[in-house]
Amino acid sequence: DNWVYLSTDRAVAKDFGYVATAGVARDRDGNWIGYTRIIIMTDNLEVAQILSDMDLEDLGITMIRRTHRILQSEEEWKIKHIPRNQNLVVDRLAKLSLSWKLSLQVIDEAPKNILDLLQVDKMN
Repeated sequence: DNWVYLSTDRAVAKDFGYVATAGVARDRDGNWIGYTRIIIMTDNLEVAQILSDMDLEDLGITMIRRTHRILQSEEEWKIKHIPRNQNLVVDRLAKLSLSWKLSLQVIDEAPKNILDLLQVDKMN
């Protein structure tokens, strides 16, 4: 199995008007990795349904069109809806990213403060 699992989530700080998203790529054993084939897992059913739709020409949401364009450049990909309790790592990363104040943060290794959740996600 050489699929990559991409989990995504978002966080909102209403008081400050910030919105953040996070994602993590892992192998089938839950280890942090790079990829060539990808399974995108999200706890947002609406996002899963929209990204699975191959006909996005008339969709007015630029972010979704751009995301879909990126996906089309990948060798192979799938979208999978998962329960929130199986998406704890990216939930924490999305919340952490609210404090980073950068438009994009690329993390090569799992931050120490999410290692415990990485183990919980592996068990789920």
